[in-house]
Order: sequence, then structure tokens, then C-alpha cells
Amino acid sequence: MQTFGATYQGQQDEAGGVLAMLEVILSDFSTLKADTESAENLAQQTYNDFMAESKKDKAVKSRKIELNKADQTSAEAKMRDDIADLKFTQDKLLAANRYFDKLKPQCLDNGMTYEERTKARQEEIQSLKEALRILEGSDIA
Repeated sequence: MQTFGATYQGQQDEAGGVLAMLEVILSDFSTLKADTESAENLAQQTYNDFMAESKKDKAVKSRKIELNKADQTSAEAKMRDDIADLKFTQDKLLAANRYFDKLKPQCLDNGMTYEERTKARQEEIQSLKEALRILEGSDIA
């Protein structure tokens, strides 16, 4: 090819041709491969760390669940015992209240004053003495 006096030879010396381009591609591929392997290794290590931590966490939580179930079982048993004790105590209280209600009228003041109670007591003593004399036969007429 002829152009104004010199034959065009291209930029072969500057570019290095097809082999130079293949070397650039190879270099880029090597860099990409190294970056990818590094990222994969980092991701694998992160995954392994996460799995180890997860196993530990799972073991701790499983143990906590076992302990909580044992605590729940013992608490339920204690609650049943306490309910039985409460019912027994309530029954005793009810019986004591009924007995108290039965005794209460005997112990309460019936509206009598001290003088009236004393006079009634003296009259009761006199009637008992008279009954005793009758029973002994000293006053039979």
C-alpha cells in the first residue's frame, strides 16, 4: 500500500502485536484468579467461624432449654404441693371458723350489765343450794 511516499507499516513496534495483547489478557486473568481465590478463602474462613460460633450457641441454648424444663417441672410439682397445702389449710380454717361461730354466742355479752350478771349468778347459786338441801333430805316437809 502506498500513501504519499511511504508505505504504511502500522504500529507494530509500539503495540507489540497479538502476543502482547494475549500477555495482558493472561496478566488480567491471573490477577482476577488471585483476587477470586483470596475472596473465596476469606468467605470460607468467615463461614467456618460462623458455623463454629453457631454450634457453640446452639449447645448453650439447648442446655438452657434442658435446665428451664427441669426448673419448670420442679416448679409445677411445688405448685401442686402448695395448692394441696392451701386447700388443706383452707379446710382447717373453715372448720375453725364454724367452731368459732358456734362458740361465739356463748362468749358474747348478751346485753347484761355487770350488776345484772352478778345478781343472776347469786340467784343461780341460791337455787343450787336449795336443790342440794332438798336432795340431802333436810328440808323435806
